[in-house]
Amino acid sequence: MHKHVNYGNAILIALLLTGLLFTPTAIIKAQSKKRKKRKLSTNEYIEKYKSLAISEMHRTQIPASITLAQGILESGNGNSYLARKGRNHFGIKCHRRWRGKKIYASDDAHRECFRRYKSVYASYIDHSNFLVNNKRYNSLFNLSSENYKGWAKGLLKAGYATDKKYASRLISIINKYDLNKFDAQFQYNEVPNPACKERILANPINHNGIKTVIFDCAVTPEQIEKAYNVDVTKLTQYNNFNESDTVNANTIVYLQAPKRRSRLGINEHVVNGSETMESIAQLYGIKVSSLYKRNKLSEGMQPVAGETIALKKRSISPPKTKNLKVSQSKEDTGKAMQITYIVKKGDTLYSLSRRFDTTVNAIKSHNNLPSNMIKEGQKLKIMVNK
Repeated sequence: MHKHVNYGNAILIALLLTGLLFTPTAIIKAQSKKRKKRKLSTNEYIEKYKSLAISEMHRTQIPASITLAQGILESGNGNSYLARKGRNHFGIKCHRRWRGKKIYASDDAHRECFRRYKSVYASYIDHSNFLVNNKRYNSLFNLSSENYKGWAKGLLKAGYATDKKYASRLISIINKYDLNKFDAQFQYNEVPNPACKERILANPINHNGIKTVIFDCAVTPEQIEKAYNVDVTKLTQYNNFNESDTVNANTIVYLQAPKRRSRLGINEHVVNGSETMESIAQLYGIKVSSLYKRNKLSEGMQPVAGETIALKKRSISPPKTKNLKVSQSKEDTGKAMQITYIVKKGDTLYSLSRRFDTTVNAIKSHNNLPSNMIKEGQKLKIMVNK
């Protein structure tokens, strides 16, 4: 009688001995190693997020160098636990007003509550909003956007961090990596460039689930249409620009339609300065009509500064609204009326163009402006439809 041989076991043993078959433990280790992402270096972090910092500088006047230096320091180049798990790049804690997602980590105390976002883009927006909407940081906005040393010292004085060397550490990072060169980009590069570099800034889970692109120099809507095969008419519907406009450098451009509500992890927005329902909707990638309905406002109504706009859930009560206030100087020119507007803190040509239903180029042309820079207290002549 022949001895029975279990060929299955023999083959398994042979494979194990030759290393051709992994044990379950080996498979887990291999998968874990594959999933582990390489850490970003400081230079890689700067290259990846500089456009967001510059874009937010144009919106809120916070120096791009300060935003980048804080992101580098607070998130460890985007490699910290908070940055990886909560997309929180600025160490902002929950505080009483926060209505979004939360993540817990030890900082000054054990298991403190920090804000959690759906994307790094949301973290950058909320960082700007946090500084703009907190009274203790008000004095910083009297400083020039190129005065990064004053901003760094002001952040420490206002209590952004408990580290007594916080200001010097920010200044050191800015100097080492020459970040203040981005502050000089407060003046847009206004000449469209056919060879402009471009990048897809978002994937389907970021920017409110909208495919997004950003350019490092000025472009035309036609250039965007050709590069991404998106009809220029649709581009103007998705974004706050007209077909004849120049899209300024570091402007976030949506290539897909906005959503009905925010999925960024930010549930509400406190209105700042000259912000409108249109500019808020653009910032978060939300349909303007949906934003009006969610906040029980009739289209055309604008909230007052300091009011809270619901981005996700329906507002319990509608925000206070205001009639548009301009200076007393008016000039009737037939089909349109010319007003003299006095620039307020936080105004940009872009926000004014949306408010008065005109274009950046039209305001510049009417006032002989050499660039997009305007200053608080400056008088502008603007043509508005009757």
